[in-house]
Amino acid sequence: MRHSSIFLAFSVLCMTQCSSLSIEECTHSDWFSLGLADGNRGTSTEQLNQYQKDCREFNLNVDTAQWKQGYLQGLANYCQPENGYRIGLAGQSYYGVCSSNEFVERYNQGHQQYQINKRMADIVERLNSIDREISSIDGKLNNLTDKASLLKQKNSLLNEKNQLLDEGYRLRRPDMRFEFRY
Repeated sequence: MRHSSIFLAFSVLCMTQCSSLSIEECTHSDWFSLGLADGNRGTSTEQLNQYQKDCREFNLNVDTAQWKQGYLQGLANYCQPENGYRIGLAGQSYYGVCSSNEFVERYNQGHQQYQINKRMADIVERLNSIDREISSIDGKLNNLTDKASLLKQKNSLLNEKNQLLDEGYRLRRPDMRFEFRY
């Protein structure tokens, strides 16, 4: 029974991600499962307002109590500190739905690591681009007589490359932090 509720919630979730609720969804939704899915995703309670608005168009009501019960149970899963880290590391948004300071701290740690990883990927991409440009310049140097401007351009790219390599090294080096508590 529990697995069928989760499957139903997932199915409804997939249908509601991109559009408003239909008359069938307003009539036949398992509001507990829908709330559970919303809580597990860490959506804000504004989602309930959207469901109410959608169903009001068909003169139907949302079982708010059932949705809230499922939502709170889903939030209990979502607001685990390690989930906060995973969400931050994935670069996902956090909508301030957890009251746990540990969750927020772990989310911030994960998000900081996400930003470092993203910057490292940008550095690697730019380094590859610089290497391609340098190879292109080297090829042109072999065929041109105006080598001075190309050598200046090459030196500029080599300087940028060295700066990016230094930044990458600093980002990879873990910060050592000590915390003393009495």
